[in-house]
Amino acid sequence: MAIDRGPWNALVDDDGSNLVGSLWNKAAIKTVLLDPIDAAFSTPTVAPWTPIDASGAGLVLTVQQANYCRIGRLVAVWCTFSYPANSNGVAAVTGGLPFVIAATSGLYTTYGTSQIAHLGAARYDIQFFDLMNGAARTNAQLSGAFVSLAGLYLTY
Repeated sequence: MAIDRGPWNALVDDDGSNLVGSLWNKAAIKTVLLDPIDAAFSTPTVAPWTPIDASGAGLVLTVQQANYCRIGRLVAVWCTFSYPANSNGVAAVTGGLPFVIAATSGLYTTYGTSQIAHLGAARYDIQFFDLMNGAARTNAQLSGAFVSLAGLYLTY
């Protein structure tokens, strides 16, 4: 749906007397506010992305679905995937996020029992932690696990 510009069109620029028109410079409102708002919210980008193993263990994840929606700097991601059976003791890290993470944030995810997923600033990956004690989850602990997660983060 397009933004209603009726109120903006009704504004009258000041004629210099400070008696006629509005306090707002229409050209400044259009270029500084309205055009960026239109660009950010009128055409969100929605596309698939591919979660990958970023732990260095060379695991191949089975991805059921993974999509993102970007509106301005805000990125929403949602996906479901499975870890392969493995005994690798390296910390579990899932990479391939569509945009770099601008600020550290967290996701709440489930696979069997509830877990915390951490998004580190200036990275493209998700790290998993135990909800009860905060310890990093290993690939072995996620062996055969089905992961379903959704969350929001900011990009640059």
